[in-house]
Amino acid sequence: MLSQPGSSDTPEAIDLRGRIFTDLDKLAFALEMEAAAHLEHGRAAEYLRVQERRLGVRLAQRLVAGVPADEVNGRMERWEGDYARRLGLTEEVPA
Repeated sequence: MLSQPGSSDTPEAIDLRGRIFTDLDKLAFALEMEAAAHLEHGRAAEYLRVQERRLGVRLAQRLVAGVPADEVNGRMERWEGDYARRLGLTEEVPA
C-alpha cells in the first residue's frame, strides 16, 4: 500500500511535483553530507539526528512524487502488519 500521485494531474501539477522533488533531493543530499561530516569528526549522536531528518526528507520526497525510497519503504513494509493490527484491519494469526 504505497501512496502515488494521481495519473490525471495537470501538466502544471506534474511540473510542480518535479520541482519540489528536486528541492527535497538537494536537501537530502545536503543532510547526507552534514551527517558524513559529523561521523568523520566522531559525533555519532549528531550523525544519527541528521540521518533521522534525512529520512523525513526522503519520506516527503516519496509522498510528493510517488518515487520509491528504499530507506522509507523498507521500514513501512516491516511494520505494515503491526500498523494494520493496531487499526483493527487484520485478524491476529494464532501462533
